[in-house]
Amino acid sequence: MKTIAVLGYADCQILDVTGPLQVFASANRALGQDFYQIKILGLSQEPIVTNSGMRLVPDQCYFDATDIDTLLFAGGRGVDLQRRNQELINWIQVQARSVRRIGSVCSGAFLLAEAGLLADKEAVSHWQCCDLLAEEFPDTRVNSDAIWIKQGDLYTSAGVTSGIDLALALVEEDLGHEIAMAVARELVVFMKRPGGQAQFSTQLEAQLKTTGPVAKAVAYIEQHLNAELNLAILAEHCCVSERHLFRLFKSEFEQSPATYIENSRLSLSRQLLESGALNLQRVAEQSGLVSADNLRRVFIRRLGINPSEYRDRFGSVTCDQASKDINS
Repeated sequence: MKTIAVLGYADCQILDVTGPLQVFASANRALGQDFYQIKILGLSQEPIVTNSGMRLVPDQCYFDATDIDTLLFAGGRGVDLQRRNQELINWIQVQARSVRRIGSVCSGAFLLAEAGLLADKEAVSHWQCCDLLAEEFPDTRVNSDAIWIKQGDLYTSAGVTSGIDLALALVEEDLGHEIAMAVARELVVFMKRPGGQAQFSTQLEAQLKTTGPVAKAVAYIEQHLNAELNLAILAEHCCVSERHLFRLFKSEFEQSPATYIENSRLSLSRQLLESGALNLQRVAEQSGLVSADNLRRVFIRRLGINPSEYRDRFGSVTCDQASKDINS
């Protein structure tokens, strides 16, 4: 039996604890035996008051825990205080040398970083925390779009529900694809979530605060996604030089006009696929991606799945529409 332990603390994110543990509990049920022993660790044996106000009763104080196979650390607002808990950080360093796997969910990555475990490693955290993680730990290669990342025996995952994605991957490592799929079906989640974090749109946020030529360019882009768009066309429309408009885009959006255009077209094509009303060629034409082949290339490069798979997961496709896609 392998002991799976998740450390919680005051004001931690409750789903960072319960989400992964439910995956392992469901794996036991799918397997028909208790392969995993599940434990909640606390800073003491007092109930943990999570960020939701709900309480979790720890099975053990963390410093009493032994024979841990997989050790995970929850994130949440309370992580800021625990980062300064030197006794806990020292314990993490000791455990890293003895457990088979160690990892974090959400901002729990900061505990691993404080313990020195993310030095010269690629890692991810909640999208709201990635910039801070990169700033405070410059020797960590922060990938802000990943759902979860494996580096040897060390694992980090993105925000909140990504802990479920990580736990499914760990179950698959231990028990194989069939059991992991059975768990995913029970929990009604993807075995492998499509795309990256993509938890919010930087474009929508930027549009709310942008002004001047960039605002004018953005409005033009959104109204002409299915037409030819490039820097020269936008600069002429806004009555500014190409170089000046490019600098403004980089300053306000931290991306080039070309990237903004592709993001907008990708967003529209996803909406069209989710509606299920058009075949791939028509989706490509209406979103400005021109051809079904180019649509596929963009989806695979940006989301890691092809548009047909995306629509199967998120849209409603009739048999007639699917047939048209095959022939398009």
